[in-house]
Amino acid sequence: MDLPVTSQQYEVVRTAKHLPDVLRNVLDTAQRRDGGYVLRLTYEEATALNELCSWNVRTDADGNVVAESRPFDDLVRAILMHPDF
Repeated sequence: MDLPVTSQQYEVVRTAKHLPDVLRNVLDTAQRRDGGYVLRLTYEEATALNELCSWNVRTDADGNVVAESRPFDDLVRAILMHPDF
């Protein structure tokens, strides 16, 4: 799966706590494109990225995603909606 991500999404994943080596390798080999990056992911890597991002989504008392975790939430949605996932 080729997953386009923004520079902001790329950075929040890169700096996430407990980033597995397999995802670090994906980030290290990402191609720059259109002001962002394209991550080339296997199904297993996409699943790992989805889980990592899901762990980092925070909500407020009303259930709304807080601004700081919006890039993670957007990535979860992009992965789940990707036709190759």
